[in-house]
Amino acid sequence: MARTSLNATLRREAPKDQNPVALTDQNLMNGVHLFAQNCAVCHGSAKGTASLSPIAKGEYPPPPQLATDGVEDDPEGDSFWKIKHGIRLTGMPSFGYSLNDQDIWTLALFLKHMDKLPPAVQQTWLQVQNWPDIAANQVIQK
Repeated sequence: MARTSLNATLRREAPKDQNPVALTDQNLMNGVHLFAQNCAVCHGSAKGTASLSPIAKGEYPPPPQLATDGVEDDPEGDSFWKIKHGIRLTGMPSFGYSLNDQDIWTLALFLKHMDKLPPAVQQTWLQVQNWPDIAANQVIQK
């Protein structure tokens, strides 16, 4: 029932226009950084389901690990809408109050192209952590 409602809402309300954020290496890099700051804790790193964060393990329904369960085939307008408004009956919050539309479109751009990133952007994506590195934190605390 919830998925049917979400799909109907996306058909009705998700932007149909082309993403206003241009497909450039810099914009993809910005998308990686936004994802790392806002999304990775639930939706994972480039390791996908092989490395769930403690938060992702505890959510019901479990959040998709986007490196494994990607959304590259979704329209960017759908990703924009989901990020901006959140998804009811899940742990997906609305980022419409904390990110501006430009940032949300930048995230949608990254999600659309996360499976075919330019080498420099891919290197940065591979370094994204979905949870603080315990060993690094222990060094910092000493």
